[in-house]
Amino acid sequence: MRRERTTGLASMALGVGIAVNSILGPLMLGVIRFRESANMETQLLGGELTSLYLAAPMAFIAGVLWWRGSRLAPAVGIGPAGYALYTYVQFVLVPDYARYDGNNERFFLLYLALVMVGGWLVWRAWHELWSVRIANLTSTVANAYGVLLLVVNGAFAIAWLASLLLVAIDGPTVEYVEHPTGFWLVRLMDLGFIIPFGVTTGIGLLSRAPWASRNAYAFAGTQALLACAVSGMAIRMWAYNDPASSLALLVVSTISAIALSTAYATLIGTVARSQRTTRCIELPFNTTRPYIERMSNGGSPPILPPGVAHAWNEDRRGATARADRRGSIRARDTRWAARRHDS
Repeated sequence: MRRERTTGLASMALGVGIAVNSILGPLMLGVIRFRESANMETQLLGGELTSLYLAAPMAFIAGVLWWRGSRLAPAVGIGPAGYALYTYVQFVLVPDYARYDGNNERFFLLYLALVMVGGWLVWRAWHELWSVRIANLTSTVANAYGVLLLVVNGAFAIAWLASLLLVAIDGPTVEYVEHPTGFWLVRLMDLGFIIPFGVTTGIGLLSRAPWASRNAYAFAGTQALLACAVSGMAIRMWAYNDPASSLALLVVSTISAIALSTAYATLIGTVARSQRTTRCIELPFNTTRPYIERMSNGGSPPILPPGVAHAWNEDRRGATARADRRGSIRARDTRWAARRHDS
C-alpha cells in the first residue's frame, strides 16, 4: 500500500508540474520565454493546451486512483506520464540557445524533474499492467483499435518520411531552417519509438497476440494525448498562417485525435469492467460455500446474485481441478503398484 501511495503522490506532483509549466509559459503568464522562433512558439502553444487541460488533470486523477489502490490507476496514469517523458525532453533540446532570446534554460530543473518522474511512472504503470489481472480486449475492439493504430501511425510515418525526402531533394524548408534540431528530434522520436510501438501493437491486436491487449492499455493514453497536441498545433498553425501549416495535416491530426481519444475511453471502460469482475471473483470462499454444500447434497443449481455467481463458478472450477489432480495421482499410484506386483 505504501508503494501505491508513493506512486500516487508522484503522479499528482507530475500533474501539478505540467500545469505549472503551462501557466508560467507563453500560454498564460509568459514568465518562461522559450528560445524559439515565432512560428515554433505558435506550435508550442497549441501543444500546451493539451498539457494544461488534458495531461495535467489526467495525471492528478491517476494519482488519486493510485492512492486508493484502484486497478484503473496504471492504465490512466501511464498516458500522461509517457506524454511528459516525450514532451519535456523536447522542451530542453528543441530551443536554439545561441540564436533566439529567452530564459527557458533557467527552468531546466523543472523539466528534469518532469522527465524523471514521468519515466519512473511509466515504468511503475507498465510493471503493474503486467502484474494484475486485466481482461483481454474483445475481438471487435481489438480489431478496430489495431486498424486505427496502423492507419494513424502509418499516416504519420508517411508524412515524416515525405518531409525528409523533401529536404533531401529540394533543400532545407522554412521549418528546417528555423529549428533544424527540432526538425530532426521530432522525427527521430516518432520514427524511432512512437510509430514502431504503435505499429507493433496494431499488428499484435489483429493477430490476437497474448501481449497485445496490455500493450494497447499502456500505449492508448500516450498516443491519444500526443495526437491531441499535434491537432492543437495544426489548428494554431492554420489560424496564424504558419509557413509549415497544411490543410492535410490539420484534417488528419484532428480526425486522429478524435478517433484515438474515443478508443482510449473505450479501453478505460474495459479496464473498469474488468475491475468489477475481478472483485466479484475474489469474494471469499465462505460467500459461496453454502451453495456448494447444497449442490453436494443433491440440490438443484441455485439462482445466484451476479457477484456471487462469479465466485461460485470460480470455486466450482477450482474444486473440479483439485479433484482431477487427486484422481490423476491415484491412477498413477495404482499403475505403479500394478507394475511392482507384476515384477
